[in-house]
Amino acid sequence: MSLTYKIATININGISSRLKIHMLRNFLMRQDIDIALLQEVTKTESPLIYGYDTHLNVGVDHRGTAIIVKELLTLTNIKRLPTGRGIAGLFNDTRLVNFYAPSGAGNRQEREHFFLTI
Repeated sequence: MSLTYKIATININGISSRLKIHMLRNFLMRQDIDIALLQEVTKTESPLIYGYDTHLNVGVDHRGTAIIVKELLTLTNIKRLPTGRGIAGLFNDTRLVNFYAPSGAGNRQEREHFFLTI
């Protein structure tokens, strides 16, 4: 039996206001999203989104990534880049990788290292 899951990826450019958290919550619920991959997360504490668990990775430059999953789903073997630019986890037999790669040659070496170690 095959199961289908809805996955969204969103560059939120910060999640610092209550309005953005409310908009994200509404989007996840209206679209019935099971897993959301977020880029440019700026807060080090998890946004409280009822019915979802949040796995954060925010670096020292206050930019990061997150994976949000419905509470009934389990994300294991979570790996984080120290810079906050990448997070990965195992969902059932599928490796989910969420990576934020801003433009610029200075980040090229970090991206290559991330993909080699997953």
